[in-house]
Amino acid sequence: MTGTLRMLVALSIGAATLCLAAAFLAINWWWSLALLGIGLLWLSVLRHGNNRVADLGLLAFVMAAVWGGMQGAAWGWLLTAAVTSLAGWDLTHYLAHLHAAPERQHEAALVRRHLIRLAGVVGGSWLLAGLTLAASIRINYIGALVLAGIAVILLTRSVRALRSPNAE
Repeated sequence: MTGTLRMLVALSIGAATLCLAAAFLAINWWWSLALLGIGLLWLSVLRHGNNRVADLGLLAFVMAAVWGGMQGAAWGWLLTAAVTSLAGWDLTHYLAHLHAAPERQHEAALVRRHLIRLAGVVGGSWLLAGLTLAASIRINYIGALVLAGIAVILLTRSVRALRSPNAE
């Protein structure tokens, strides 16, 4: 089951990386290369198991998505990158949690339940953010960074709440 999770982590991070690179390609191809490098660094988490890289990868990708939006990049790519980044971050931490657990009874059922919950969070996040982007508001860069930071904190707390033992 961990092989499936590793594949899903790689797919999530790869999709986020490619979406960001595609969005930034219209702005500056150097930024696309830099984001590809960050994505490759984040993928190294699968081999080395360093969860701090996943935290930094999520932060970097969300901030890059906000900055890309301020630069006029395509919001569809940026939104998909942010949501798949969140999924990759969550799956990275869940995989580490599974490896750290002394006993893994009913692992397949736990993983399936987690993936169903994550699909709900990812789908809901994508839908709500898409609806929000359909609205037109004007804020400055600092306001966008503050809102993005609040969104990351709230989304990570909601994912952690879903992973808590009380949620099962």
